[in-house]
Parts: sequence; structure tokens; C-alpha cells
Amino acid sequence: MSMALMKALSEIKARIPKPILEAVFLPRDIRWRQTPPSIDEQIMSLVMRPRVLVDCNLVGGTEVYIPLASIIAERMNDYTSVYRIPKELTQGRSINSVINITFSDPSRISNPGMSVGQQNTTMMIAGAAVMNAMSSVPITSTAKVQLIAENVVMVRDSVMLPSNIYLRCILANDENMSHLQMRSYRHFANLGVYAVKAYIYNNYVIPMDLGEMHSGQVLGRFKEIIDSYADSEELYQTYLTEKMEKVLFMNDSESFTRHLKLLIGSSR
Repeated sequence: MSMALMKALSEIKARIPKPILEAVFLPRDIRWRQTPPSIDEQIMSLVMRPRVLVDCNLVGGTEVYIPLASIIAERMNDYTSVYRIPKELTQGRSINSVINITFSDPSRISNPGMSVGQQNTTMMIAGAAVMNAMSSVPITSTAKVQLIAENVVMVRDSVMLPSNIYLRCILANDENMSHLQMRSYRHFANLGVYAVKAYIYNNYVIPMDLGEMHSGQVLGRFKEIIDSYADSEELYQTYLTEKMEKVLFMNDSESFTRHLKLLIGSSR
């Protein structure tokens, strides 16, 4: 388990009273052959994995370039190609969304003259920028790409695709959220706390009221704490879209660096 998940579990157990966690997450009818589950594993299997990690994939991810030179394309017609990308090229993860197909190699300098750096003064760079502004814009990518199945990409364009192309896409986060920086653990933990509180309220508020009506139980402070979680679902949705989406974007170094370049108008 990664440090991000451990931090989220520790914050959940620190902010929510232990009797409430035990009443909601620990089963009361444990058979004699069944191993009693831990609170941490119950929270992970009931809340974190099916909801929090899935939502983080929907609003975040990791931008990568995947080389498609080793993949044989399935030609549907003259202008449509389908690529089935194996999990070996995606670090065992699924592709969330596709952005474009790049014709040039992003890891190399395409122009041979760019390697000559002795005359790269400020005046020469400004002059080269003026000359480049007058030249035609070369076609180096196409955005007519579509994700049609898990890791199956269809490219539909009038341009004949070369062999050395790269797919720019967003991969799903790994199951341990190991790409999160340490300063972002607190935000991820807050999202987990809201999700657990919403789960407690939605799954326990009705049985708790039925216990009061049928058995005459007086729950007192226990009921007050759970009733205070009534707005946790709204807080979770707000925090996910207004805070966590930005945190995940800034933790994706490729996307965030590209965004900063677009803001300052830099190609470097």
C-alpha cells in the first residue's frame, strides 16, 4: 500500500470515531471459519477502490507518449486505421482518453540545425522566430483519433500515417496513486474522508432510525454524529471537481508543463 493510501486511511480513522467505523464496516455475523476483516481493508474494498480511485481516474490521469511503430495497424479503408495497444506499452494501465497522433519523435530534435548551439544568441533566436512566423505551419499531428474500446484506438484522417508515430493519451492512475507528490497527500485524504462519511450516512441512517422505531433504542450522541454527515455527499462532489481535479492535474508533470508553456508562449 502506498503512502498516499496510508495517509488517507489514517486521516479517516482520526476524524471519524472508532465505534462508528466498527458499527458500519465490520460485519456482526462472522462465522467461525471466516477471518474477521480489518477496518482498513473494509474501507479500501467498499469505498476507496470502487469510488474514490475511480473518480480520480475520471478527473485525472497521466499524460504519456506511446510509440506505435511496433504495432501493426488494422486498415479499415484508405483513411481509417485501428491500433490495438498492448498493456506492456501502457505500464499495465488502461487508456482514459486519447488526445492526438504525433508524426514526429517527441524525444529527438527533428531539425538537424537545432543541434548547432554556438550561435543561439538572443538576437538570433528572435530573428529565427520572425522567419518561422512567415513560413507555413507543418502538419505534425492529427487530432482525429478516437478510443473505441479498452486500449483500442481508431485514427481517421486523410493524411497517410507514417510508421514512426506516437500516441499522446491520458493513462489511468495506478491503483496505489503512487504518482502523487507528498504535499498532495492531504488533499487526497480529505477526499477519502468525505467519501467515507457519505458512505456511513447513506448506509446507516435508515437502519439507525428503524432501530429507534422498532426497538425503542436511544442512540444519543451516536445518532447526532451520523446525522452531521448529511452533507458529506455534496462536499465530496464539490471537493472532487473544485480541488482534487486541479491537484491531480498539477501532479501530472507532462500535462502541467505543457499548460505552463502555453501560458507563457514558450516552445521550450
